Amino acid sequence: MFEAGTVFVVGAGASAEFGLPVGWALVEQIREKSKFNFDHGSYPKGNRKIFETVFSKYGKEQKQLEQAFMAFADIQQGVETAGSIDEYINRYSDDSLIAELGKLLIAHSILEAENKSKLMPAKGQEAEGINWNSVQDTWISPFARTLFDGIKANDVESIGNGIKIICFNYDRCIEHYLEYAIMRAYRGVERKQARQIVDNMQILHPYGSLGTLNNFSFGTPIEHTNLYNVTKNLITWSETISDETLPDAMRQAVLDARTIVFLGFAFANQNLKLLKPEMATSKPYFTNVYATAFGLTNDVEESLRRKIGRLVTPRDYLISDPQERAIKFKYGMKCREFMDTQMLNIAV
Repeated sequence: MFEAGTVFVVGAGASAEFGLPVGWALVEQIREKSKFNFDHGSYPKGNRKIFETVFSKYGKEQKQLEQAFMAFADIQQGVETAGSIDEYINRYSDDSLIAELGKLLIAHSILEAENKSKLMPAKGQEAEGINWNSVQDTWISPFARTLFDGIKANDVESIGNGIKIICFNYDRCIEHYLEYAIMRAYRGVERKQARQIVDNMQILHPYGSLGTLNNFSFGTPIEHTNLYNVTKNLITWSETISDETLPDAMRQAVLDARTIVFLGFAFANQNLKLLKPEMATSKPYFTNVYATAFGLTNDVEESLRRKIGRLVTPRDYLISDPQERAIKFKYGMKCREFMDTQMLNIAV
């Protein structure tokens, strides 16, 4: 099991191991899905599901319909000049239509990616719930094994006690995997009980997610999904988090953490701001911090130490040498390799 007081901060790089698009790959998908050509036929060339979704809302108002597809054209032309679709939406934070359609594009892309992810069982093996062979090379497999270690069958309800997961991704890969892994690991645990155990874990999504697994199943085909219902669960950078308790819960988790593990996290300033707690002028212990840094070099280490140090150091204090030494970066390491090589540092 993991040491009590461990907080996992999960970024896009962790979902990439499941086959979900991140970074530039997601930007390219968004750009392609926002492209429509109305030159021929009753339907434009372009993504039919997205067209029908927008037409169902604006089809009776020609002017609004035209404005919607003009906004798609703006996104298609300009999104590649931003680091992400969230950043592009933030650029036009005063344009509610850009935010609405941007979230529609996000919802479509992530739903599609869940359905094609490594977690989806192979044809004929749907009862398994998970493609167990496919996910063996992802971080979630050793994570779950360690999570279950030391938990006896008659104490299965305690799984996840003492740890917290702050997931900045919209997908439900963690919840879906853990649900089926609990059923696989503990004889007699049925799906309803497993789902409740996962629901009881503190898995926080700062920007929301596609929705709870109770609302619709992981991997639900897009044609069976109301995209506008899904977008109600998504929050972009430029929007205020509607659940006021969520930022408090995240910041309290960081404040109380004895160990913080950043997995596939890019250290964007906006995300770090959401995590930063109001800290007293003293703290009885140093927080151990481990971070994957795949694609980075130690040239940025000083900057990263400063950013992380602000999260774990009491206000008005400089980062002390012991606290600085407690922040460790694993360059060139993806999440799975991190779990394989660093588990003794974060498990008990």
